[in-house]
Amino acid sequence: MINLRRHRAILLAYLGMLLLLLLTSVVAPGFLSAAHLRSTVVLAAFIGIVALGQTFVIIGGGIDLSVPWVLNAAAVLMTLAAAGQNGPLLYIVPLLLVAGALVGAINGLGVALFGVPPIIMTLAVNVILQGGILVFTGGAPTATAPPAIQFLAVGRIAGFPVILILWVVIAVVATLLLSRSAFGRYLYAVGSSAAVATFSGVPTLATTVAAYTLSGFAAALAGMLLTGYTAQAYLGMGDPYLFTSIAAVAIGGASILGGSGNYIGTIAGALVLTILTGLLPALNLSNGALLVVYGVVILVTVSLGSESLAAFLGSFRRARRGDGAAS
Repeated sequence: MINLRRHRAILLAYLGMLLLLLLTSVVAPGFLSAAHLRSTVVLAAFIGIVALGQTFVIIGGGIDLSVPWVLNAAAVLMTLAAAGQNGPLLYIVPLLLVAGALVGAINGLGVALFGVPPIIMTLAVNVILQGGILVFTGGAPTATAPPAIQFLAVGRIAGFPVILILWVVIAVVATLLLSRSAFGRYLYAVGSSAAVATFSGVPTLATTVAAYTLSGFAAALAGMLLTGYTAQAYLGMGDPYLFTSIAAVAIGGASILGGSGNYIGTIAGALVLTILTGLLPALNLSNGALLVVYGVVILVTVSLGSESLAAFLGSFRRARRGDGAAS
């Protein structure tokens, strides 16, 4: 169970989501229709699955900038290898999930074992993957997604979107992993202070590598599912998910500096970003405005989590108490 006092940021995220939903329904009548809400949740699921791995990495005090092209590489390679047929998926999907996890493990080793800053390590891997896919495809992948992948992305079972059912399963597993497992406890400890965690006997190397491995796995999974939604893979399809995955985690109440957060909050963040995307056209705003929102969210959350701001607020409160005592 989630401690409500401890997770006020998550509650605020869901409250903000509801208020934004009501605002959007006023500006764009019909937004609260069942069909539109269903499509909103489906679109949020893709952000939520990408942000799954980002949640683990950020809680552990890192960040993963390789998400876009791990996603894109999985999408492109899956469509090219399957060539629109379901049969090859039996080995292609597991291989690509393992490959995504392996890329994540490389990121984790670079960060935890060799001391490369997460931004540098993951950005370099992202650029390498981008260049590799461009060379491999000649800049023009043409294959379409197999029917089975399209069913996972847009199909329904008993009226419920399959992608939503998959997202619920992922959310349950992620929440249990963070709240009920030794790995979850280790991850929060490493994110709070890697040095203290090490002296406390926490396996910081294995924990960090595992977090990045999960991020690579989640990005590859999301890439293949997103291909099913768009019916084909195209270069650059993962780029929008870099900041959305980070912003979803931040909106969900996690500290960008590590040590706090929960995937339940990330779900709220994914929904908020999807609703915002639907609100922009109603306000005659471009996608550039959404990028501004992402930047502000990340800047504010980092500022609120910084030690300097905490020290400033502490001194301000002490000064206020002093003034009160003086009067």
